Amino acid sequence: MNIWHRFIHPITYHFRRKRGRFLLTRFLNIRNYKICDLGGSRHFWEKLNLDIPPEQITIFNVSHGETSSIVGGAEDSIRVVLYDGKHIPVEGGAFDLLVCNSVMEHVLPEQRVALVSEMRRVAKRVFCQTPAYEFPVEPHFVFPFIHWLPRWLGFHLAKITPWRLLSRPSTANLRSYWWDTQLLTGREVRALFPNAEILTERVLGLTKSYYIIEQSQNDD
Repeated sequence: MNIWHRFIHPITYHFRRKRGRFLLTRFLNIRNYKICDLGGSRHFWEKLNLDIPPEQITIFNVSHGETSSIVGGAEDSIRVVLYDGKHIPVEGGAFDLLVCNSVMEHVLPEQRVALVSEMRRVAKRVFCQTPAYEFPVEPHFVFPFIHWLPRWLGFHLAKITPWRLLSRPSTANLRSYWWDTQLLTGREVRALFPNAEILTERVLGLTKSYYIIEQSQNDD
């Protein structure tokens, strides 16, 4: 584990345990669900602490870069499938629940509608979380207000953020990560999910992220 991960994992652990408790209360039978994790990781499920059998979870990601476990154990046996980032290679309705955590902001705006349609195609229920543009601290770079600035100026400031200093990415990776990360506003979230229930995760009274829930059947 590098310096960046030692810094960021304790922070994400707190919020993901909270999300785990939310999922348990919202989807009462989640431990019996067949779950698609879109763009996720094994360490995400470790932090949720839901005690779901790993064979019931399949992670679909575009690379193995951030999918690993951080503690080892049963989560290591969660299946990871590489895919093209557009078409999830399963039949329609293959999953009881699709979880998409902190992924939508890394999808190009012109590709988001198609990806949301794909989520609905493969799962009976969808839980999507995405960080809020309105929150003053940009969560990927852990730096205040940087995402509110003109994009070109934010890119130059990204070079002195905790993420840049602790993870020491190459110039190409820094450029790619910055330009491929665009947080969504509440209006954009509602436009993508017009029929969904949208809740907010708050810190100090401010909206930190959005929880989007869509369900094709009422009983759970």
